[in-house]
Amino acid sequence: MTNEEFVIEVEKSFLRSKSLLIKKGVEYSQDGDRLGQFHRAGAAQGVSPTQALMGMAMKHVTSLADMVKYPKRYSRKAFNEKITDLRNYTFLLDALLRDLEIE
Repeated sequence: MTNEEFVIEVEKSFLRSKSLLIKKGVEYSQDGDRLGQFHRAGAAQGVSPTQALMGMAMKHVTSLADMVKYPKRYSRKAFNEKITDLRNYTFLLDALLRDLEIE
């Protein structure tokens, strides 16, 4: 893959993430707080919102870890979905840390 091809792929990946984050934002921010589900999940589990987020993200990490053992068994679409979900958790973690005023 050339540098130019790589840049195009990064842009496509970012657009997939952005689109999904916007779509899910409607679903997950019914109370007006886009990050509220992490606060509620953390409170329900007796952990911090960041720990709750990481617990949710780990589902995607473990799923991807299983998939990469035998990558030919999975479609590019299946990989894109998992990778996008995992990438989005990093965006959400960044937002949550900012919301918690972690510097």
